[in-house]
Amino acid sequence: MKNKKIKDMIVVGFALFAIFFGAGNLIFPPYLGFQAGTNWTTVMAGFLLTDPVIPIITLLVTIFAGGKAVDLGRRVNYPFAVILAGAAMISVGPVFAIPRTAATTYEVGVLPFLPEAPIWVVSAIFFAITLRLAIKKTGVIDIIGQYITPILLVFLGLIIVKAMVSPVGAIMPVEGSDFFTTGLKEGYQTMDAMVALLCTSIVTGDLLRKGYGDASKKDKTQMIVAVSVLALVLIILVYSGLAYVGAQGGAHFPASASRVDILTGMVGMVLGKWGRVALGIAVSLACLTTSVGLTSAAGDFFESVSNNKWKYEYVVCVSVVVSFIFSLVGVEGIISLAGPVLDVVYPALIAMSLIMIFDRKIKYDATIIGMATGTLVAAFITTIFNLTGFLEGAAGIVDSMPLAEFGFSWLVPGLIGALIGTILGYKGIGKTRDDHDIKPAL
Repeated sequence: MKNKKIKDMIVVGFALFAIFFGAGNLIFPPYLGFQAGTNWTTVMAGFLLTDPVIPIITLLVTIFAGGKAVDLGRRVNYPFAVILAGAAMISVGPVFAIPRTAATTYEVGVLPFLPEAPIWVVSAIFFAITLRLAIKKTGVIDIIGQYITPILLVFLGLIIVKAMVSPVGAIMPVEGSDFFTTGLKEGYQTMDAMVALLCTSIVTGDLLRKGYGDASKKDKTQMIVAVSVLALVLIILVYSGLAYVGAQGGAHFPASASRVDILTGMVGMVLGKWGRVALGIAVSLACLTTSVGLTSAAGDFFESVSNNKWKYEYVVCVSVVVSFIFSLVGVEGIISLAGPVLDVVYPALIAMSLIMIFDRKIKYDATIIGMATGTLVAAFITTIFNLTGFLEGAAGIVDSMPLAEFGFSWLVPGLIGALIGTILGYKGIGKTRDDHDIKPAL
């Protein structure tokens, strides 16, 4: 029994790591290391906070809140919970994250070897494989965790260890003071807090299929935490290693080099002529695992919120087609499109994840409603100003808030909203935690 638990923990933990570790997770750390130079540890501290620390917290909070994506926002109200989860699902599903996996596979894994290959052919093949692996719920975790992830880790480990043993260049000093904030905001682009929100049903569903629904509460908790910690440690090690690789490129690439240029160029320098082959395999595997996991999550989510009216298999097919279309925009195009959406949705997800850690201690729903409202208002104001130049005065107030220099300009408005909500709750306005029928996911 003990051996089975250890095997299940490794398989599910590996699969969770692989679902998180997709296109953005490969291209962002080396680029951040390159930009920061000797400050690469500082920039990675910010990056690691938004990915993987906050995503893992989001995963655990959502699992213990009920195990479905909508459970994170259930104490605000059901429409808000569905909209928040739906915005996350669309972003990390067929509009941004899944298409980016195919676009990255094309630009990093195929284009260096087949420069004449059209992106639509590569994307079509990529999503045909995704459809084949994701069309049935059963077995997605086992396929990823037992077979694909170990191969992926071997290739990534080879790249990182080689760079540590035989550095390809001295790490250059870079002037600046906002490296932590840069890393923090770049972490938004991985979209992993959204991924975590939507992966809860995959993780809990697989553990149920493995028989943990009948286990004691202690055993369930230990398994969930062990799986999450394993994924967390693997992600931190790989991210830090890739950032270190990128930091060695300061003397080799111009400041205008793109994220993909830094990744492919540095790996080629570290491993020589076979480096690009190893990278192509690693990228393809990383992107495929994320694509399969997120496509499966999309099927689970829309089947659940539609009360089984939209069947899993149908949603998966539609998701694959839409993802294929958006993948033709390319990596940098997808990143540009995703930015404004993430600037609004990501702070809301972080705020809800942080406050729901204390779910059992927070009596009034109005406290959580206030936190969500304050965060969203601040995020909307900043995003609208950045896009259009409107609301300059309000944006200035938000940007003057404590911790704004670290990328948390929305935090104080959220806390003010929570305080106002607590006062309203104390006055008898709104529901309390006791009014909810909360059922555990496992």
